[in-house]
Amino acid sequence: ITSCKPILSDVALLPSKLPSEVPADGLSVSTKMNQTKNALALLRNPCPKGVLQQLLASTSFGSQQFRHIGGDKIPEYWGKPSAYTEGTDFLGTPKNHLDLIKKRPLSPDVLEIDNKSLHYKFPLGALSSIANRVTGVAMSVGFAGAGILALRGSLDGVVTSLAGNFVIAFPLKFLVSYVIIYHYLGGLRHFVWDLHKIGNNADRTSLLEVPKVEISSKTLLGASAVISFICALL
Repeated sequence: ITSCKPILSDVALLPSKLPSEVPADGLSVSTKMNQTKNALALLRNPCPKGVLQQLLASTSFGSQQFRHIGGDKIPEYWGKPSAYTEGTDFLGTPKNHLDLIKKRPLSPDVLEIDNKSLHYKFPLGALSSIANRVTGVAMSVGFAGAGILALRGSLDGVVTSLAGNFVIAFPLKFLVSYVIIYHYLGGLRHFVWDLHKIGNNADRTSLLEVPKVEISSKTLLGASAVISFICALL
């Protein structure tokens, strides 16, 4: 804050009236100058966080100045002599510094750097949780599609034509049954988790402990498959 005193004194000397030209962004020079003066004046007097964010966002050094800064690519002129800088040779930057940067370890992500394979091996608990969400989306899409067919009056015909072919009907009935049953049982598991004692790090009785989540996930997957198989035979 002390280093800003010269800036604050300069702000106080800023002219109150400036040319009224309006640039392409619709704000006159005087309006921008007043916004900057108000923002810098906040260094003297504290104010609510929301007001501070609003004023800073409206100034020339607000959030718009930081848009598109950074990214996942290193500019080719980085560290080299260019129109922007004399380079960093005087600091001892090696000539192959860009190649050395490429060898730096990367922060892990869900996917590998090629975006083709998973970086982590998902535990069974994570897979069962993802499956619960996928089945929820599938139910929404499936029921919406069935509703559209019913409104058009063609649902009965589709069901009748599929029911006559066991090769198509059985896997389709199993798939539909599995989606509904799995999502239903997965929801019940979440209810049990919410009502059960969670405990602390030293308490190993919680149902959210990794071994118990693995057991409940296997039970959920197996029970859904068995019940769906029975439903598909009906």
